[in-house]
Amino acid sequence: MIRCMRTILTLTLLAGSAAAQNSDLALLAGISGPRGSVTVANGTVTESGSVGASLQLNYAWQVVERKTYLYVELPLVIPIRVGGTVTSSRAGTVEEGEAGPDVFFTPGLRLKISPQSRVSFYGAAGVGIASFGAGRIVTSPALTSVSGSRENSFAVDFGGGLDLRLTRLLSLRGDVRDFVTKAGLGDVSGRNHEIFQVGIAFHF
Repeated sequence: MIRCMRTILTLTLLAGSAAAQNSDLALLAGISGPRGSVTVANGTVTESGSVGASLQLNYAWQVVERKTYLYVELPLVIPIRVGGTVTSSRAGTVEEGEAGPDVFFTPGLRLKISPQSRVSFYGAAGVGIASFGAGRIVTSPALTSVSGSRENSFAVDFGGGLDLRLTRLLSLRGDVRDFVTKAGLGDVSGRNHEIFQVGIAFHF
């Protein structure tokens, strides 16, 4: 009986400690674009444009609580790109369309400060991988082809955000991140992939 009571007391204390760790789970969404360009070279006119949406699932748990709060976070960001290119020349018109879900997974650290009880600001940084996928359809007067590909890259992310607490368990969150990868991936000529998102976070 005494052993049973000790076991129950130990489990209760462990459960209380776990509950005090202040984890959170965020569900965010955003949009990027539209982007467009027109180029003319040697009698050929090329028009291109793209628009993208993005989703983020981010789980984090608190590891340090002082004047600031330090979290380990696992952000999974999925941008979805939809774009097309039309090339017109004397030989005719070629239309190319593509749609590819990309994936950024960059575990890292989040440092949060709370100047007020309901308002928090944070900065975040992480290291991981990025994967870019594309399905391409090419239509011309003489040919129609379908192809798919995927390319992976080392990735670093950094950014920050604002957390507005609505209740003890729920908050509104705005998040801005820049993912740095190899150049020329995901319809971006450089290395930077900026993501702007808003959503909700559950605290437990």
